[in-house]
Amino acid sequence: DVANPDLVKIIKQELNNIDVDGITMADKTVEEFVVKQSYNPFPLIRYTERPDVAANHLLEGHVLVLVDTSPSAMITPTTYFHHLQHAEEFRQNPAVGTFLRWVRFLGVLFSLFLLPFWLVFVFDPTLLPENLAFIGPTKMTHLPILLQVLMAEIGLEFLRMAAIHTPTPLSSAAGLISAILIGQIAIDVGLFVPEVILYVAVSMIGAYATPSYELGLGNKVGKLFVIILTGLFHEMGFVIGMTILILFLTSIKSLQTPYLWPFLPFDWGALTKILLRPTMSSLKVRPSIVKPQNVRRQK
Repeated sequence: DVANPDLVKIIKQELNNIDVDGITMADKTVEEFVVKQSYNPFPLIRYTERPDVAANHLLEGHVLVLVDTSPSAMITPTTYFHHLQHAEEFRQNPAVGTFLRWVRFLGVLFSLFLLPFWLVFVFDPTLLPENLAFIGPTKMTHLPILLQVLMAEIGLEFLRMAAIHTPTPLSSAAGLISAILIGQIAIDVGLFVPEVILYVAVSMIGAYATPSYELGLGNKVGKLFVIILTGLFHEMGFVIGMTILILFLTSIKSLQTPYLWPFLPFDWGALTKILLRPTMSSLKVRPSIVKPQNVRRQK
């Protein structure tokens, strides 16, 4: 036995309390009953269809829930950083795995902070040193820059949804051609400045580099919140938005597990295993955050 019996008891109790005529959405329905996510945009449960990923989490002390008719296993509890893990990192040697992990982290940072950070410098160019003045817009259009960014973000969501519902042989070509044509025409007619298209596109690519689709969408909601505050109140809005976002993430708990662990509460040993892809021989103990019965994994 590895998993914390108190955690198993909590999950069993939540499952037994489900009294509904059907779980038509399978594991997603069960998730909303178990973790009571409400309108929190950040995922509190990780899904996987890979046996190796499921087995690894079991051996760490997590609890898995399997729902009839669903091909995915529900992994509980999870933190923000569990959703940044990818099995590909452990299929490569530690150096390459660490490099891939840092690239993903960079993509997540771009998806969250690039646009709001850029808007701060757009609204107050004096904050930029002269050798970085090129990152700001060289010309302005009749539309406010905040409106341009929001329109571009919503437009990319339109393209993403259209690609999903387009027949597979056409979806990639249609999405690529539509994005190029619409973006170029929007610039030519003076609807957008070129920098908006550039930074929105880089932010979108960073979101697609996020291993968890659910976390990518949650980050997008958080990013839009910070963008709106930055557009309305400039530097102060950016500071307020980032503060609220961090405090919100700090307040989240997934089945009594702090969402920002190992940052809060701070655990240096666990943090190094997030920043660096650990070697298998170094994984001697299980993560303390799940409070496993048997702490040691190997001698």
